[in-house]
Amino acid sequence: MVGLAGWPRLRSIGQYTLVCMQCPRAHRGGRGSERSHMTFDALTMHAVRDELEREILGGHVDAVVPIDDRRVGLEVFARGGRRTLVLSLRPTDSRIYLTGERVRRGTERVTPFLLLLRKYVRGGRVAAIAQPRLERVLTLHIASHPDGGLPREVDLIAEAMGRRSNLLLVDEDGTVMDALVRVPPSVSPRRPLLPHLRYTLPPRSLKVDPADPTLDAVLEEAARDAAGPAWRLVVATVDGLSPLAAQEALARTTGTSEIAVSAVDHWDDVVCALGEIVAPLGTGFWEPCIAWRDDTPVAFAPYQLRQFPDLEIRRYATMSEVVETAVQEAVRSAPFDRLRRPLLDAISARIRQAHRKRSSLDHSLHAAEEADTLRQAGESILANVYSLTPGATWLEVEGRRIELSPTRSPVENAQAYFRQYTSARDARRIVPPLQVAVEGELHFLEEMTLHVEMAENEIEIRTLRSELENLGVVHSLRSASHATRRGRTPPAPARKGQPALGAYRRVALPGAEILVGASALGNDTVTFRLGRPDDLWFHARGVPGAHVILRGVGGAANLSHIDRAARLAARFSAARHATQVEVDYTACKHVRKVAGAAAGRVTYRKESSLRVRPAESDAAL
Repeated sequence: MVGLAGWPRLRSIGQYTLVCMQCPRAHRGGRGSERSHMTFDALTMHAVRDELEREILGGHVDAVVPIDDRRVGLEVFARGGRRTLVLSLRPTDSRIYLTGERVRRGTERVTPFLLLLRKYVRGGRVAAIAQPRLERVLTLHIASHPDGGLPREVDLIAEAMGRRSNLLLVDEDGTVMDALVRVPPSVSPRRPLLPHLRYTLPPRSLKVDPADPTLDAVLEEAARDAAGPAWRLVVATVDGLSPLAAQEALARTTGTSEIAVSAVDHWDDVVCALGEIVAPLGTGFWEPCIAWRDDTPVAFAPYQLRQFPDLEIRRYATMSEVVETAVQEAVRSAPFDRLRRPLLDAISARIRQAHRKRSSLDHSLHAAEEADTLRQAGESILANVYSLTPGATWLEVEGRRIELSPTRSPVENAQAYFRQYTSARDARRIVPPLQVAVEGELHFLEEMTLHVEMAENEIEIRTLRSELENLGVVHSLRSASHATRRGRTPPAPARKGQPALGAYRRVALPGAEILVGASALGNDTVTFRLGRPDDLWFHARGVPGAHVILRGVGGAANLSHIDRAARLAARFSAARHATQVEVDYTACKHVRKVAGAAAGRVTYRKESSLRVRPAESDAAL
């Protein structure tokens, strides 16, 4: 069992975000001040661009570091020091900022795009930094001498547009060299992003520039047929504004950020407030700050925030410091990510291979349905062998057209159809077991992905690597003799005949104990070696996850213990991010291994189920 009604419809290009991090989503609902204001808008981008000009313009790019699949770090030496420019183009919240942290490589995957960055960006000089007005597109002009050859200038362009966020390398003639995410015409017919195509900027917004002298008249006209919060009308009408900026302008003029459109009497005052907010576009005098509620950041902006009288407003020296502090996510790799990432990359490659194999098997089984047709075609050719002329390309029998190869004799054509018939006939017998094996492999790989992602220490990761090496999913590390020559102590060899236990965890409870499998072999160990017949076995229903054993309770299970074990099973499952997870549980004696399947594959019966909220941590239990 395993458009706002009645509002002007203005076309917007979406939101460009810069600096590379995913910010936590604030609580949605309630007062306007509790809305999420952690977005990286166009004004924040301008503040960061001005900072980059001061800090890294003219600097030398010493290294290109792939942090993960959607984040790249550029180590730049400038002004006598080294800083890291983080470029993260995640589909959710993309950001660009400078940090003093030295980032670590978080993936072993080498892509064509990364190779081009190493060739044309690494070793280059940041010659210029550009940003279209009120757009969230940042361009770094890089001057370099690739491979020690002639001078070459390229543009590294970060487009932070929500789910269409991308990072591109563009040649000096405007040709796309490659992209972090290639966009074919089938996905974006109007603006494909592929190597050798001409680069064009995203389409401009049709909104009104906040410096336009007619803006107050435009807002008054739009307000006549609009309803709802006034900040929504401002965002829909004025270019380059996030909801936070619109609410700030309204709060400065009306005293509240949630005023209705109909309650705004003087739109010219709102336009004056907007002018104050965007004034640093010309002066460069930004005022980066964060609004805090206790120890939680609520909003950040490159201008003074006056709409939060009940919050603590802290000012910072740079916009990058604001973003890095507010997002509360370090640019360094997660703990043990250097050990974890190669395993995830190897498993991901094997999963893609298994999917291709499954597709091929499905195609073969579909072709098996034509076996009788292929046999009849061969028999029909032999029955009409004397009526066929040399070089014939088809034969019609009882209204059915049979294709022939003109270079073959009639007998050879018939033999070719019989060979196809034999393959298709045998596929009916051979393919189904292979399909079952592939599904089992995919289930195992998905479960191992979960275990690797949730490994909590170096010992667990190394145990997982050992299991994957034994199965050929990842390559073995260097030999013990080579490690010894380099002055490192090789891992101790496993004792001959000693079965591998895999990784598992123990959670102590008053009067009971919970065992949690942390690998495929660890699942087998807790279920079939450590679990007693009457101990309770838990597993999240229908998704990969850990086997969880509640020991010491027997038939008289404590309901509190059952809830805790179920929450752990939900936490260590692929559904761990869900609000509620359905968990099955039964006695260990009702759990059976699947014959011939990989470790961790089981069937079970006589189960009960309950819905629980996944535990956030062991301490939360």
